[in-house]
Amino acid sequence: MLQMIMRKLLNNRWLAISLLLGLVVAVGLVSSIPAFTAGVLQRLLTKELEAYQQTVKHFPGGLLVSINRNELHERDDELFDRVSAYLDEQVVDSLRVPLYDRVTVLRTIPFTAVRHGQASPAQAEETPLYALSGLAQHIELVDGRLPGKAPVDGVYEALVTEKALKDRKMVLGSVYELSPNSGGQAEARKILVKPVGVFSEKEGNDPYWFAAVSEYSKGFVLDDELFRQTFLQENNLVSTARMYVAFRYQSFRVNDKEKLLSVVPAIEGYLQKQGLKKSEFSVNFPVSSIVNKYEVQSQQFKTILWSLYIPIFVMLGLYLVMVAGLIVERQRTEIAVLGSRGAGRIQVIAIYLVELAMLGAIALLIGPFAGVGLSQLLGVSNGFLQFVNRTSLDVSLDGEVFAYAGWTVLSCIALILGAVVLATRQNIVTHKQAAARMTGTSVWHRLFFDVWLLLISWYGWYSYQNSSTSGGNNSGEPGVFSVDFLLFFVPVLFALGFGLFCLRLYPLLIRMVQWLGRRIWPLSLHTALVQVGRASRQYQFLMLFVTITVAVGMFSASTARTINQNAEERIRYGNGADVRFQADWNSDEVKVLLHRGPRSGGEATDTAVDVSDAPPIQYEEPDFAPYTRLPGVEHAAKVYMNELAEAQYDEDKVSEVTLMGIDPKEFGQTVWWKPTLLPHHLNEYLNLLAKEPRAVVISRSLADQLGIAEGQTIEIGWKQSRKVEVIVYAIVDYWPGWSPVPEQVTYGKREHSYLIVANLPFVQDKMRVEPYEVWLKMKPDASSEELYGALAASDVQLVSLDNARQKLIEVKNSAFYLGLNGSLTLGFLLSMLITFLGYILYWVLTLGSRKLQYGVFRAMGMPFGQLARILAWEQLLTFGWAFIMGMAAGKLANLLFLPALGLYLQAQQQVPPFAIVTNRGDEWVIHSFVGLTLLAGVGILCAMLSRMQIHQAVKLGED
Repeated sequence: MLQMIMRKLLNNRWLAISLLLGLVVAVGLVSSIPAFTAGVLQRLLTKELEAYQQTVKHFPGGLLVSINRNELHERDDELFDRVSAYLDEQVVDSLRVPLYDRVTVLRTIPFTAVRHGQASPAQAEETPLYALSGLAQHIELVDGRLPGKAPVDGVYEALVTEKALKDRKMVLGSVYELSPNSGGQAEARKILVKPVGVFSEKEGNDPYWFAAVSEYSKGFVLDDELFRQTFLQENNLVSTARMYVAFRYQSFRVNDKEKLLSVVPAIEGYLQKQGLKKSEFSVNFPVSSIVNKYEVQSQQFKTILWSLYIPIFVMLGLYLVMVAGLIVERQRTEIAVLGSRGAGRIQVIAIYLVELAMLGAIALLIGPFAGVGLSQLLGVSNGFLQFVNRTSLDVSLDGEVFAYAGWTVLSCIALILGAVVLATRQNIVTHKQAAARMTGTSVWHRLFFDVWLLLISWYGWYSYQNSSTSGGNNSGEPGVFSVDFLLFFVPVLFALGFGLFCLRLYPLLIRMVQWLGRRIWPLSLHTALVQVGRASRQYQFLMLFVTITVAVGMFSASTARTINQNAEERIRYGNGADVRFQADWNSDEVKVLLHRGPRSGGEATDTAVDVSDAPPIQYEEPDFAPYTRLPGVEHAAKVYMNELAEAQYDEDKVSEVTLMGIDPKEFGQTVWWKPTLLPHHLNEYLNLLAKEPRAVVISRSLADQLGIAEGQTIEIGWKQSRKVEVIVYAIVDYWPGWSPVPEQVTYGKREHSYLIVANLPFVQDKMRVEPYEVWLKMKPDASSEELYGALAASDVQLVSLDNARQKLIEVKNSAFYLGLNGSLTLGFLLSMLITFLGYILYWVLTLGSRKLQYGVFRAMGMPFGQLARILAWEQLLTFGWAFIMGMAAGKLANLLFLPALGLYLQAQQQVPPFAIVTNRGDEWVIHSFVGLTLLAGVGILCAMLSRMQIHQAVKLGED
């Protein structure tokens, strides 16, 4: 059997290779889901640990075990050694994460320290003794030397901090006498300590110093070995032990979540078994609390990937079924002969099962590595069909990846084996009868699959239409929202139903075209029409395959473009310009709000100064010209923003109005704007402002609230300014940098958002001069780092800074957008590749099965060019029509189902309004792919025809 299987694989090597390629792609794609999820979550975990270190100012990879004995016990040295050994063997070794460093800090009971020979002070400070393991490698000696490892004449040498030296007015070399405080140790002998060196920590963020050096300023730091022998083993004066392990947190893996979460409970349980009370110990491990929330995110992200991969899974399933059908069709005679000669169905199925198992085993070996490669490809996507030079994701093979791969192989084998099972039901007679009946209605048309699929698609569309009335259910942040997998599954069902419905009409269309041009069609077209019309069922699967590819490709491309562009427009509109910042202006503002005043008894006290009646602050406007010369700046504009302005018309008054003062020309050159938001171009509104100093543009919400129209006069101002009259020249719904959607405030939510846009010189001259923002339009290749460096070099003190480009980068690097852009791009490219391979494979095998027909044509004297034109027309009538069906299905899917994305992008609250985006460039990619595929197919077929020998075809017919 094995010899026969190997012979079959060799004889059908191209089919076997094509099937193996489909299996590898399927396994790799499914394997990429856990690999990519782990890689993205790993990146998020590392970034969050880095953010934790920057904000909390603590090393996130540190494990701190603190033991504080309420009462001293004998053999505490053995307890500390057991705990240290447990950390080494059960924690550090099990996590298998490299260490930066580790340290054990021991502290004695507090002593009272006085200079030797002096009387005890009235209020002596508590002075403990410390020991830090490995201290010499992590300090710099400011003065003096390291302490000795043994007492000299009964005096223990020690190190002190600079703070301790200054606060206690110590002198190196002076001897201090330490006496135990009350608490059961009063009878202990006195200790003589002599500071011989002053130390500070080495420069840099050394994880060794989990506690600041200032914590050791109250005592003396002794040599570690001497301390342990004298105060831990012999005298038992150690009350506190702190064991700290600094892991390389960049090496913590999300897949080790269970291990990381079990560290703290395991250590606490062990310490309790050692007889310690809960009040006597504490365990701190920041990573444990941070990684705990990634379980939910992991499941959500996998759901997103499965949803985005649905179209490509359908494509892979159709590809595998098509290749399996070609294999079975090519070997159907052999299967029928085996059945006629007594081979049972189980035996025939077993032969194919072993064959598929061999190919599946190869795919199982290659697929996971392909999945890791695909995951890294997803990690460098910056948009749909866009890749950047970004650090690839840190992905690795683990048990979950191979589990996904194994289930995928089994599923594919079961799918392919179904075609074999159906083939074994025929004998040689029924096979010949079926081969002669290539016309008629296919099974999916007899069962009305197209009607059922279209009805299901209509129900999905109807459900989304009803859901749109209630709005989205996700957060308003770009890049943070869930995805309903039906949103990507229903369009696939629609494309299938639409394709099947068109294929139902396809034979009628072919006959109508043939009848209309029966007198004028050239021979090549007439022959192709006859061939396609008589065997229309033969081409239906390939045509359906191409239809799904084109339709899903268009829908995926439009989905990615829509989500990406809406997120980008939301950020750019909200920011108004590429960069906006406000500098700190010089003013006469009172900096000190506390006044030293006398109180009863003659002592001074602090009282707050009443500044409510103070005159308004006078600001000094800085020179604006340096901002225009910053590196990478193309244009700069002054924009004054005041969100507490007031507007009044007659008796109606509106508060909390956003007043924006601008220079119209510079503003128009600097801001980002979407032309479709207003009925006229933005520059036309700016021209109105430039013509009249008192002209203003107001929001429609303010106009409705005050009941005014263009040409009327209103009064504006704010608390510290004069009230002035202005003329309303225009009413708008949107304006750069202003959101008509009310923002959330501390107590509830504002009902409306109002805007007044005025001329900045008019505001400064007639009302008041206050600090304004600087808006910058950057050159396309400008660097944000150079801009920040130039601002720092100019000693510009920033009050606020918003960089739209940095926000876009953060969004593009977020987990959702990495998965979205990577998955849709990958699905689009793989569907194109699979369709190309399936198309070439189908026509190569078709040509091989029709050698006799083409040989007869050539023997009858048909020129080679005429035969090539027949093949070209045949491909145009099948592949070309399938492409037209796919384009129509894709455009209809975009029109019907893409608006449902608004549910997940909160379209009702989005500014600018949610818009469906289609890119002609994506359509041209599909057009180019179709054209290249047709050219490649015709070229390959013509090359094969040119090598065909007529006598071989005729001999084949005689046989």
